Amino acid sequence: MLPWTDPGTAAQAPERRKLIAIWDKHKKVNLPRTAILGVVASVCTSTAVAALVAWDGRPLAPAGNDSLASIHLWLWITTQALCLMLCPLALLFAYAAFIDKPKRLRFLSAVVNTYFLGFPTVILLDGLVYQWVGQRLFSSHLLNGMDALIRIAPFVTSGSLVLLAWVAGLGLGTAGLAWLLSTWLSKRIHQRMLHPLMAIVGLVYTLALASGASHLFDANARLTKTMESRTSAHPFYVFGILRTPTVGPAADLTAPQHYKDLTPSTTLEPFDQQPSSFLARKRRLRFAQPLPFRKPGPLPDVVVLVIESLRPELITPAVMPNLSRLAQEGMHCRYHFSGGNATNHGVFSLVTGLEPIWFGTSQRFDPLMFRWFKNMGYMTGFFAGSDDWEDFQMDGFIRSQLFDRYEAKPRNGIASDHRAVQRASAFLSREHDHTDDQTAQKPRLAFVYLYGTHALYQSYPRDQIDQPAADNRFPFPYPTRIRDRVWNRYCNSARTVDRLLKTLLRRDSILVAVGDHGEAFLEDGTVGHGTRLSRYQNMTPAILYCPGTPAQTIEQPTCHADILPTILSFLEADLSDAEAIDGVSLTTTSEHELIARSFCVRNYLTEEYGLIGPWTSDLTKAFAYRFTASIKTESASHLNGIDERGQETEVQDFSAQTAEIANWMSELYRKTPPTRINTK
Repeated sequence: MLPWTDPGTAAQAPERRKLIAIWDKHKKVNLPRTAILGVVASVCTSTAVAALVAWDGRPLAPAGNDSLASIHLWLWITTQALCLMLCPLALLFAYAAFIDKPKRLRFLSAVVNTYFLGFPTVILLDGLVYQWVGQRLFSSHLLNGMDALIRIAPFVTSGSLVLLAWVAGLGLGTAGLAWLLSTWLSKRIHQRMLHPLMAIVGLVYTLALASGASHLFDANARLTKTMESRTSAHPFYVFGILRTPTVGPAADLTAPQHYKDLTPSTTLEPFDQQPSSFLARKRRLRFAQPLPFRKPGPLPDVVVLVIESLRPELITPAVMPNLSRLAQEGMHCRYHFSGGNATNHGVFSLVTGLEPIWFGTSQRFDPLMFRWFKNMGYMTGFFAGSDDWEDFQMDGFIRSQLFDRYEAKPRNGIASDHRAVQRASAFLSREHDHTDDQTAQKPRLAFVYLYGTHALYQSYPRDQIDQPAADNRFPFPYPTRIRDRVWNRYCNSARTVDRLLKTLLRRDSILVAVGDHGEAFLEDGTVGHGTRLSRYQNMTPAILYCPGTPAQTIEQPTCHADILPTILSFLEADLSDAEAIDGVSLTTTSEHELIARSFCVRNYLTEEYGLIGPWTSDLTKAFAYRFTASIKTESASHLNGIDERGQETEVQDFSAQTAEIANWMSELYRKTPPTRINTK
């Protein structure tokens, strides 16, 4: 019964009977409770977000721990949640008023309630994802890279599972609390108070809509700008209604430049459909061979050390004294880029001398380093603290058939690295070598991959000098408040790796020490690697040493593709076709040539590239030009310019980007005419 209706006269008024019928229908699905639930869930959502931000270690307000600013921000988050809940609620009430289908109404009511209850969990999970990979939960970037993201599931730590459970529990607990409160309120409100209450609820939604509209029209531009880096706290950003600072346009996965994974027996496409320039490059790579040495005498051993997730800042006497000393005695590339921000693309460039755009071609199954060194009379050995090459599409260029000695065991912390170094040392010193004398005298190429600096960053107790350091239970992704402790743990792990590899740094050998890629510690808004084209994930140190060669520091951009031709120059071995590969010898290339050239780096999570060139060192220009491309179809599409954090720059010069990408691809195919560039 409506509170202002007289039961004795209600039957005499058709209009009143209609109102009573509507009320009875509302009562069956409890629409007032749904409206109240939206308000309560919004308040609970903003409170849960505040708890998550507090866990992260930052104040809710961007300007500091100002209580008024925090309350203002809390209200803003609540307002945004209310605005996003108003639309389904309004549709539900409109349906209830004009369509008399109780069963369907109950179903729609359940859907709207579920949406309200799931809202806090979605917001919190989005915050967790954004903290890790710097992408929104519903973004096309994340969806496009989901397949690659699934492959890193084996690296999820116990701390990560605890964090995920904590966030899920907080979201579900918030939803449960919202449901209980809304149910309690709807049951205990007297019928006479229902209409005033619904009027208040309607006023709250109306005010929220007006406030939300002002935010959308940038009424408080300064606060909006300040909060761009704190978007995990705002539903408008989460649902894409306000723009989130991001890497820029998403790559089009339907475009012809994207391709599926290959196997050794797979052909990209019929030869008559492949561009002649691409076939010419493949042919040159197939026939290129090292020529007889210009210098007689025995050949030195070659040791290539690849250290997982190695940042340039670690090459200091305090953290990695052995590598720091080697950098002072040899060639130190201080502005060096891996082929990508993940191991597969980085190691591919290292062992082929090619840019990572070749990764999806049959060239992935022909690592030129090992083929050429065998042709030069070397015995080859591979020693690693990990064995998951197949999981990351690396078994084409890292497999037992390519080596005379192959030692790769499952990851087992420091023990795996220790074992790899021991086996590599025995291989180089010819210990326990039961081959004939002639074979024993052959020079050795030892490729050693050390895993200790990968998260969880393990170290010996005596190397845990940087303190306070996080323990092995730290979550991944980790909150801002423990970032420095995680960095200290990372430095300690690098100190242990440096201690282990000391026995391999014999000065009678050619030595190469590089990282497979970099590692982000929230500098670019992410943690780890493989998620963003940025200075922190794509740059890594490179140190090359050759007996008798003077020390040298290179400040110009270099890349992993340069390592192989530089080693050949150390050996004074010429290639029959020096331009068959993409890298250049750092011993013969002038400073001007290094400054003027361009090369690409690749992202793991999504199929996109960053073009590095003269603009990279210019602080007034973009750090890299982001684009998609396919070497097999000879096409490319520029996306945008990005800064060193991997985010889109405010000023974009698309004509310059298009021209530079065209020049780079023309050089890639060793031709003068410009390559086809999509300028969409």
